[in-house]
Amino acid sequence: MIKMISFVAVLTLAGLHVFAQAKEPSTPVKKGNEWQMPKDVLERSKKYSEGLRQSLGLDSLTTRKVFDLYLGNTKTVDEIRVGAGSEKQKKDALAVNQLEFDEKVKAVLSPGQSAAYEKGRKAGRFRF
Repeated sequence: MIKMISFVAVLTLAGLHVFAQAKEPSTPVKKGNEWQMPKDVLERSKKYSEGLRQSLGLDSLTTRKVFDLYLGNTKTVDEIRVGAGSEKQKKDALAVNQLEFDEKVKAVLSPGQSAAYEKGRKAGRFRF
């Protein structure tokens, strides 16, 4: 009987191990000089652009432009985060990148949307 219980326990543990799903990392991977896109980059881009669409009332074309801008900027941000340098250097580089990204986003928005975006950024709503 004890052999049967231990056999069932082993099978149960083995089954749990087989069915356990390994979550793919959402952090960027850099192998040599090559950056590999994390699996969640499209989700992050969609979430950001949809958030702006809802907050600023963007049309589908402008939402797509914001999506493309965010997607293109993701590589730069992730390379800064995994790159060499001190935390202060990375923080400064991210701040400069954020300013450049904000200017690109404001360029595709209407003047009213741009003002609302700027106000939201200062309030801390629209972040990477």
